[in-house]
Amino acid sequence: MKLSKEIAALADQHLKSVDWRENSEWMNFMESVSVMCMQSKLEKMSMETNAGLAQKEYMSITSKLKEEKSLREQSIEKLLASISILDEGEEQKSNFGQDDLLQVAEYLNEQVNRRKEIELELKEAIQIAEKASNAKSQFLSNMSHEIRSPLNVIIGMAHILQKEDHLQGQKENIEILNIASNSLMLLINDILDINKIESGKLELENTSFDLRSLMNNLIKAHKSSAAEKRNHIGVQIDENIEPFYNGDVVRIGQVLTNLVSNANKFTNNGAVEISAKELERTDSGSLIRFGVKDTGIGISEENQNRIFDKFTQAESSITRKFGGSGLGLSISKELLGLMKSKLHIESSLGAGSYFYFDLFLECSVQQRVSQSQFETARDLGGARILVVDDLDYNVIILNKILNDWNVVLDSASDGMEAVEKIQSNQYDMVLMDLQMPVMDGRGATEEIRKFNQETPIIALTASTDVSLKTELLQIGMNDYITKPFNPKELYLKLERSLCLFEV
Repeated sequence: MKLSKEIAALADQHLKSVDWRENSEWMNFMESVSVMCMQSKLEKMSMETNAGLAQKEYMSITSKLKEEKSLREQSIEKLLASISILDEGEEQKSNFGQDDLLQVAEYLNEQVNRRKEIELELKEAIQIAEKASNAKSQFLSNMSHEIRSPLNVIIGMAHILQKEDHLQGQKENIEILNIASNSLMLLINDILDINKIESGKLELENTSFDLRSLMNNLIKAHKSSAAEKRNHIGVQIDENIEPFYNGDVVRIGQVLTNLVSNANKFTNNGAVEISAKELERTDSGSLIRFGVKDTGIGISEENQNRIFDKFTQAESSITRKFGGSGLGLSISKELLGLMKSKLHIESSLGAGSYFYFDLFLECSVQQRVSQSQFETARDLGGARILVVDDLDYNVIILNKILNDWNVVLDSASDGMEAVEKIQSNQYDMVLMDLQMPVMDGRGATEEIRKFNQETPIIALTASTDVSLKTELLQIGMNDYITKPFNPKELYLKLERSLCLFEV
C-alpha cells in the first residue's frame, strides 16, 4: 500500500536514526497508521457533512412547523369566530380560547347534532306543509267541480233567457242575473288561479288578439255596473297602437277586469277611464302602458302596499262598506309577474287612483281574428253533434244554445251509450262530459278511438287542473272546454274543430 505523504514526512522527521523504509516491520506499521489516518479523515468529513445536512433539515422542519402553527392559529381564530356567529341570539354565550380545542370539539359536536335535529324537524314540517297544500288543492278541485256544474246551468239559462221572448219588465231581472252569475264565476276563477300560481301550474297562452276589441268589450261588460253607481266609463286608445298583437288575451283581460271592477266599486258619481298608450316601438312589437283611472275614494300612502296581499283591503271598514274578497289586486299582481310586468299605483286619499302596468306585446303576424267573434248570426253548417252527459239539465241547456247555430243534435246519457251510437251513426263532432256513470268520458273516448280516429271529441269538464289537457290529448280527445262556459267560447271551439277536420 502506498503511504500517504503526510505520514512519510512525519516518519522521516522523527525517525532519522532508523532506516525505516528498508525495515518491513516499520513499513507495516506505517501503512497501518496511514489507514487509520485515512479512516479518521473520512469519518471527520462524514460527520461534517451529516452535521450540515442535519442543520438544513432542522431549519426546513422548523420553518414548516412555524407555518403549520400559524395556519393552526388562524384556523382556530376562524373557528372561534364561527362559534361566535352560532352563539348569536343565544342567552348563554361560549367563551373559548386558543387552547380550548377539546371543549371546542365537544361544542361543535353538540351543534352538529342540534342541526341534524332541526333539519329532521324541518323535513317533517315540509312534508306536513306539502300534505296540507295537496289537501287544499284537492279540496279546491272538488269544490270547483261542485260549484261550477250548477253555475254552468245558471249562466247557460241566463244566456237562453236573454235570447228568448220575455216581458219588458223581465229584462232588468235577466241582466241582474247575468251580472251576478258572471261576478260569481270571476270570484271562483280568482280563487282557483291563486291555487294554480302557488303550485306553479298556471300556463300563459300566446294567441293573436284584437287589442281595441278587448278594450271596447271591457267597456260593454262594465257599462251596466257603472250606470248603477252613476259613473261615466270611457276608454282612450293611442292611435299608434297596432290592431293585432300576440299574448294571453284572457289573462290581460282578467287583470284589466279586476282593475275596472275595483275602480267602479270605489267610485260614486264619478268617472272610470281605461287607457292603452304605446311607450316604445321595436321591429317586433310595442311596449304598451295599460291603465285604469278613477275619481273614487283613493288609497292612503301607508295602505298602498297592503292592498296587494291576499284577502286584504286597505282598511276593514272598506270591506264592510264596499264588499269584495280582496283577491283582485293580488291575482293581478301575480299574473303580471308571470308576464314579466309589474302593477303600479298612484293614489292619495280622497283623490282617486290610477293603476297601470307596462307590457311588451309582439305584433301579430296573422293579423286575423275569426269573424264569428263579431257576427250575431252563427252557423255551423248543419253539423251533426252528439252531446254525451248524464245530467238532463246540461243536455237541455246545450240543446237550447246549439239549436241556434244550425246543427243536428243527438244525445247519450253515458259513455257506453255514446260508443254504441257512434258505431251505428255518423257524427261530425262529439261533446263529451267526463264524469258519468256506467262508463265515463275517458273510457268512452278510448273505446271510440279503437274504431274511429276522425271524429273530433271535445271534453266538457268542471275541472281546472292544467294537467288535464295533456291527459285528454293522450287518450284521444281533441280539445276541452271548462264549465261554466261562455257560449261564444263554445262556438269558437266548435267552429275551429269542425274547420280543422274538414281540411
